[in-house]
Amino acid sequence: MEYYCIMVKTGAEEAFKADFEKVLHESDATAELFFFKKKMRTSKKLEYEQALFPGYVFLSIRHLEPGIVKAAHMNRSFYHFLPSNTDIHQLEGKDLEYLANLRKFGEVQGISKAYFNENMRIVITDGPLMGFAGNIIKVNRKRQRVTVKLDLCNSTLKFDLAYDEIQGVKEDL
Repeated sequence: MEYYCIMVKTGAEEAFKADFEKVLHESDATAELFFFKKKMRTSKKLEYEQALFPGYVFLSIRHLEPGIVKAAHMNRSFYHFLPSNTDIHQLEGKDLEYLANLRKFGEVQGISKAYFNENMRIVITDGPLMGFAGNIIKVNRKRQRVTVKLDLCNSTLKFDLAYDEIQGVKEDL
């Protein structure tokens, strides 16, 4: 399978996916569209979901044909394939590793489990942050969020993910 990153209007990820899946179904293309959401918490501990990568939708397809590209252009929420419509590249290397790690946890990225070791460094024990521990650039213990930095689809993205702190853990993994 080939994987591609598509930039769409922020907030229109779900609508683009629904519309474009109809096109894919009609073309009999073996394909899947997906995007990621994350679970977050308010300061009052109420959970909500929001886009993990606003404006990014991912396409998994056996082979990207010109008709599929043209159909994407017809969607009013579509901006462009990445890196550009004149230079469409399938994802590879680290980009594919990041996608594979996120897909293990489904379309909605849940809340990770973590604790702080004796050096006050965060240690992720479970959840979507497991594969991104080396990319954590900021920890907000009060709000129980970490900021992760990724180079994905030729762009540098920063996003927050929530974690639950596990109490009473002594060992360092």
